[in-house]
Amino acid sequence: MQINKILFVIILITVYTVSAYSQDDWWKNKKYKSEETRKKYELCKRTFKDIASGFSSASVSLISQHFGGEVFLDVLGNEKGNYNSNQAEFIISDFMDYFKVVSFKYTSSYHKNSYAFVLGKYYYNIGSGKRELKASISLKFRNESWYVDQINLN
Repeated sequence: MQINKILFVIILITVYTVSAYSQDDWWKNKKYKSEETRKKYELCKRTFKDIASGFSSASVSLISQHFGGEVFLDVLGNEKGNYNSNQAEFIISDFMDYFKVVSFKYTSSYHKNSYAFVLGKYYYNIGSGKRELKASISLKFRNESWYVDQINLN
């Protein structure tokens, strides 16, 4: 009985480690010239993770906390344009209420100087099954913070 418990714990740790690693395979770690630059891009990665958590849990506040002044949205081609933070929050909330998330994940990323973006997939259930939308999110760096510049869900 004790061996089964130990084996279970080992399997659980292995699965967690593999899934934790695979969750970050979208982010390309680079060698940075300074500690300041490394911290800047760690903040960028954390910002993208907050946004992914917001989409994964249908919690718009995790996303909107990274809105600056104006955000460009393209949601299914219907809601397309520049919106202030309140309008963008409402549009994304409305979108997530209708397209109930099953999962959200990033597939790739790019970051340089004061700009970064990720590509990903938004999986949802509607009607007779699971479907997906392509997602792209870009951030801009200003005043020592990363802010959402664009969100595209198509």
